[in-house]
Amino acid sequence: MQGRTSSYSACFQLSQGPVVKRLTLDLTSIFSVFILTMWRFKPFMQKEPAGLEGKTLDVGNLKIHVRNAIAEGGFSCVYLAKDALNASKQYALKHIICNDHESMELVVKEISVMKSLKGHPNVVTLYAHTFFDMGRTKEALLVMDYCDKSLVSVLEARGAAYFEEKQILTIFLDTCNAVFAMHCQSPPVAHRDLKAENILLGSDGLWKLCDFGSTSTNHKRFERPEEMGIEEDNIRKHTTPAYRAPEMWDLFRRELINEKVDIWALGCLLFRICYLKNAFDGESKLQILNGNYRIPDLPKYSSSITNLIKDMLQASPADRPDITQVWFRVNEQLPAAQQKSLPDRPPEMASTEGVPRSTNRSLQMPSRSPPPPPHGEPAKSTQQPGSRPSGGQLGAFWSTQHAKDTDIAEEKHRPKYDEEPTSYGSAKHNRSPMRGETVQTHSTSRSTHDKSHNPEAGPSKDIEINFFEDKNTTTAFQDEAFNTFVAEFDSNKISSGIANKKTGTEKALEAEIEKLKEQLTQTNMEKAEMTSKFEKLSAICRSQRQEIQELKQALAARTPSPNKSTSRYHKLTWKPAGREG
Repeated sequence: MQGRTSSYSACFQLSQGPVVKRLTLDLTSIFSVFILTMWRFKPFMQKEPAGLEGKTLDVGNLKIHVRNAIAEGGFSCVYLAKDALNASKQYALKHIICNDHESMELVVKEISVMKSLKGHPNVVTLYAHTFFDMGRTKEALLVMDYCDKSLVSVLEARGAAYFEEKQILTIFLDTCNAVFAMHCQSPPVAHRDLKAENILLGSDGLWKLCDFGSTSTNHKRFERPEEMGIEEDNIRKHTTPAYRAPEMWDLFRRELINEKVDIWALGCLLFRICYLKNAFDGESKLQILNGNYRIPDLPKYSSSITNLIKDMLQASPADRPDITQVWFRVNEQLPAAQQKSLPDRPPEMASTEGVPRSTNRSLQMPSRSPPPPPHGEPAKSTQQPGSRPSGGQLGAFWSTQHAKDTDIAEEKHRPKYDEEPTSYGSAKHNRSPMRGETVQTHSTSRSTHDKSHNPEAGPSKDIEINFFEDKNTTTAFQDEAFNTFVAEFDSNKISSGIANKKTGTEKALEAEIEKLKEQLTQTNMEKAEMTSKFEKLSAICRSQRQEIQELKQALAARTPSPNKSTSRYHKLTWKPAGREG
């Protein structure tokens, strides 16, 4: 005790003549009092700015002033930011710290998905982004739409006040609209983290989907154990248990994991919007695998909504509807004034992109553009310069059961952009024939074009020029064509002679070399894939060993040692033999 006091104390001797006063100050006590005082007055102290608060940043072509933090995570933080040039414009600035290559890939994937969905009314818009290399780590900044409310905050604020059926359908249709834009891409993009926390209310009154860091296009059955280990780790880190589909809980079921996991999550989301609680608590694995949930008796909603929940929460992904069927079932239940004709698609989505997997991908999108000209003629547009076709693309609706009876006669007619590859190919082909053929084809096409405008007119002047030229011109042209033919014949003869010199053995060797090159390329790809899987599995094993070690230490700290308690008991009760009495 004396040693401890001397180690934590400072002794000051103050000499005042003959009187010597010894003053001992316990530094530990003073420090404890100081910490207690600071803790009590902490709410009244000014908060120090942390992270990016108060800074002015250039992100892309935007100059923004960062305000306060509005959300925080493990390696990311979301700030409220304002445009430095237009103070009324607000943004949400997402700051992400990437500690390794895997986290960097997730950020790049999130940016790529948001760019592909830019312009969709029910998707949070990405305005700009940038990266900073900080040495051992990299940091990313994403400037997005600012939404002051989320669906989870609205649900929690209602207490026990349930939504009306019309309100539920409006919220859910906006969400399905965003999911449709993801699933109709090729390959379909699964969000994998659909939940109330990721549905935000925009300033335009529309609900918007956010957080695309968990998206995936890796749709497959996982057969090999090493693949299962990697996928289980991804699922554990990037999905929410309460919204996780059964096939993601148990990969040994060998179910196809694809975009249907979002349909299950939509069923959980619709259940929560209706009844203000989760269908599954996310802790009982068997409850989710067996689809063990109960629809409450109150509030009472129509059978259309309850049946939709039951269909989306089917344990087998093959039994769930696709997003197109879900969208139309929700849309049909809304009042006629609020119904939409078709789901929204991003403006940037190209015409060649696919539709959901359950639909027929070979079906071309119909268009109201004018039909193309006959084969062999160049495409002529009757539209004014700068105008666009009057009809947009109709999306995946045309390949679902809702349009089985629709006769798409315009399928044979391709829009103008479908004819571009053909026109490029024909232009390239027209350079190779002989000059006489080129002139004849050109004049024929021009004469056909003139006839279409004036069918009663006689032969055009172009035809007379090409077929009734004077004799000298014709002779000169024939001589030039003959010389060209001779030159081409001689070059072809020489090249063919050289080619004939190659023996059959040389050709076989060349074929064998090409085959070995292909095998080497394939082997290198497999090696790289195996190396990547090994690294991921090693990382998983290290993290699991660390968790086991931490659990052992925690268990050892809580459990008293039996040897110490036993020895203490013997020390108190043991008496030497022969000393009794």
